[in-house]
Amino acid sequence: MNQQTTQHLAGRWALRALLVVFLLGLLFGGTSFSTAKASVPPTTTIPIDEPIEGGGVVDTPTDQSTTVPAPTNTVPASCFIPTPVQATFVGRLSASDRRTARFEVTQMRGGSLNGYSVANLVDVQYDEDVRYLDLDQSYIVAVGIDQSSGVLYSKIRDPEPLYGGSQVVGVNSGVKCPEIEDAVRTLTMDARSVESGVLAPLKNAKTKLGRAILLPFLWVFGGLFGLATIRAFVVTVYRTGKRAWSGQ
Repeated sequence: MNQQTTQHLAGRWALRALLVVFLLGLLFGGTSFSTAKASVPPTTTIPIDEPIEGGGVVDTPTDQSTTVPAPTNTVPASCFIPTPVQATFVGRLSASDRRTARFEVTQMRGGSLNGYSVANLVDVQYDEDVRYLDLDQSYIVAVGIDQSSGVLYSKIRDPEPLYGGSQVVGVNSGVKCPEIEDAVRTLTMDARSVESGVLAPLKNAKTKLGRAILLPFLWVFGGLFGLATIRAFVVTVYRTGKRAWSGQ
């Protein structure tokens, strides 16, 4: 009886030991598998040039794609972006009105005037700047296309910003605009700016200037002289009549 009890207890302890060993094996085996899986580095597919018949190779595409970011516009929306130059030419001013100048193109420096010139004549809009140009003088003219009217335009002076531009408090504060040169401009033949001072329109109008100064003076002097003459005539007639009436 004692021998059977001892064998039964030994069998139970053996089963328990085997169960413990089995559980420990499962535990350590799963940990090792997870560690090994986590330590495996990611693989990268390298393109392989495969030869083809007749020479040359075929590029095998990779699994990973490379995305190139598109360039962004660094100029703020509130900043001025100059109009591109359509053409640059040397032209002689043959005619003009209050807003438009007509040039006879003598040399093309760049660009194209197709659709805008007829028989080497091209009209360029200047608005008020046309008064600074002289007839029969040659200029270097860089023109752009006006977005609203579709005509060629150029300028001599830089336009003044409306309402003070960024000088107004609270407008464009903190916005830094890059300095971009506006190439749409008219220059003299020695590549200098056209004179646009206050007296510039009068430099070739000396006769008109002298007339504008002398005529008011002559009108005032003539008027005073006429009044004085009339007064003297009236006084003389009055005195003569008075003497004749009194019998002197």
